[in-house]
Amino acid sequence: MTKRGEKLADIDEEQLRQQLRTERDPKAVKRLVVALEYKSGLSPAKIQHKYGWHEQTVYDWLDIVAERDPVALGDRPRGGSSSRLTDDQWDELTATLAASPSEAGIDAPAWRPPLVRDYIAETYDVEYSSA
Repeated sequence: MTKRGEKLADIDEEQLRQQLRTERDPKAVKRLVVALEYKSGLSPAKIQHKYGWHEQTVYDWLDIVAERDPVALGDRPRGGSSSRLTDDQWDELTATLAASPSEAGIDAPAWRPPLVRDYIAETYDVEYSSA
């Protein structure tokens, strides 16, 4: 366990300040502020009191600052399902949906989510749920 005040012992305060001057990601800015306040001697509890961020969040952000390069303090990209359509299929679908359903041979006044799902299933043999 890290002693109080030593969580960021290896982090250069001037580097944090320089990064804060140019940082545009709101989450990274908060993490840099927390790190600088902590480096200046404020405890996570006092940082919570000063800014209103939950104390556990402050600890989490300090861990992130300790683990990452200061230029990478924003949120990491979130994972997700990979597309089941190829890039070419997406391009084709986008063009189709930009036109009226009648141009795709469908008797409907407009594209609605159920109609799009059916069209994708019939055209590309790919099924999407409605959830």
